[in-house]
Amino acid sequence: MSGAHSAKLVHSEILHIKLVVGRLSTSELDRSGLPRAYWRKRLHNVRQNHQLSQAQFDEIDRILATLQE
Repeated sequence: MSGAHSAKLVHSEILHIKLVVGRLSTSELDRSGLPRAYWRKRLHNVRQNHQLSQAQFDEIDRILATLQE
């Protein structure tokens, strides 16, 4: 995957997860078919499989903090 395409994909993925997590309460996430563990796994996959900027690492950390049990 090219650098520009990968960067766009990572940005889109982080933004999507941030929007979903931001719109749903903890109890709504837990009752949904896609609970907090699912979103944490997606964020961990982004961190492990892509080259991220420090700002992206920081954003992922903020989202993960909101997903803590």
